[in-house]
Amino acid sequence: MNKFRTVATFSYPAEAAVIKSKLESENIEVFLRDEFTIASDPFATNAIGGVKMDVYIEDFIKALAIIEKSSPELSQRITDYIICPNCKKRKVREQQDINSASGFIEVIKAITYSLLPLRKHKLYKCTNCAFEFDLHE
Repeated sequence: MNKFRTVATFSYPAEAAVIKSKLESENIEVFLRDEFTIASDPFATNAIGGVKMDVYIEDFIKALAIIEKSSPELSQRITDYIICPNCKKRKVREQQDINSASGFIEVIKAITYSLLPLRKHKLYKCTNCAFEFDLHE
């Protein structure tokens, strides 16, 4: 049985260090995976999947609440706890994110949306039922 759960992922160790210090100030023990690998080779972040921030399972909900309160923009990137409104599964990923694009067309859309931000809100897509939705609607 796994006693840790990943609460967030970061592209750079410096981003993770800020949130780690906030969580530790709230008495939540935090473990960072792949922190030193990405610090030594920042271009490996996409291949490795970023710096993973793990907490004990019993602290997971508390950690999510603290992250959401202290860093709302980061909580928009956390898709592990988002439930699909159509099928009620937790298999959601961001659309328009270059790291999660699964095909050539999605990569082109992700690049276009990153260069020309036409939408303020993020779109999400369920990998179980392919339903697309916006959290702000």
